[in-house]
Amino acid sequence: MIGLIPFLVDRFTTAHCGAEVRRTILAACDLPPDFEFGIAQTYDDDVCRTVITAMAARTGLSLPDLYDRLGHFFLAWLAENLGGLFTGAEDTASFLMRLPIVYNSLAGTARGSGLQGASEVVSVRQHGERLRITYQSQASFASFYASFMRAVASHFGQSIDVTILAGDLEGPFCVFDVAVAPPHPGPPAAHLSDRNDQPEVILCHGD
Repeated sequence: MIGLIPFLVDRFTTAHCGAEVRRTILAACDLPPDFEFGIAQTYDDDVCRTVITAMAARTGLSLPDLYDRLGHFFLAWLAENLGGLFTGAEDTASFLMRLPIVYNSLAGTARGSGLQGASEVVSVRQHGERLRITYQSQASFASFYASFMRAVASHFGQSIDVTILAGDLEGPFCVFDVAVAPPHPGPPAAHLSDRNDQPEVILCHGD
C-alpha cells in the first residue's frame, strides 16, 4: 500500500489524540514509537490496515466517519503542500479533473512493487454532464476517495451524487459516476483550514 493514506490517518490521530496516544498505538502494532509513514513509499497492506484500524478505534470513529473527516483533512493538506493545484480551479468538476495528477504521481513510485493499477490509481473523464471516475488499487480505499470527493464539493459550495457503476468501495476496483449540482447560494459549506486553525476536539477512547 502506498503510504499516503496511513500517513494522513497518522497525522489526523496525532492532531486529535496527541503524540502519546500515537506512540501507544504504534507500540500495540509492533512498530517503534518514532515510526513515520512516507507518503510516496510502499508498505505491507496488512501493516497499514492494522495501524489504520487501531487509530480509528482509538479516535472512537467508525471507518466511514473517519474517512469523511479525513477527506477534509486531506484537502487542507493539499492546500498547504500543493497549493498550486487549486489555482484556476473554479468548481468541483475542474478540481476533480486535476486529482489524477496527484494520485498517479505518488502511485508512480510504486510501479515496480507489483501493485495493480500502480501507474494509474485514478482516472477522471468527462461523460456527458457527469464525471466518470475509475479507482483501481490493491489498497482498496475507494471509500476514502469518495469521501474526499464530497469534501471537495463542500469546499466549492456544491453537492455531488455518486453512483457506483462497477466494482465496490471495499474492493480493488471501483467505477463512479459523479453528478455535480450547481453551487449553493451563499458562502461555501466548508473551507480549507491552515496550520493556524484549531482542530475539533475528539475524545479518544482508551487510556
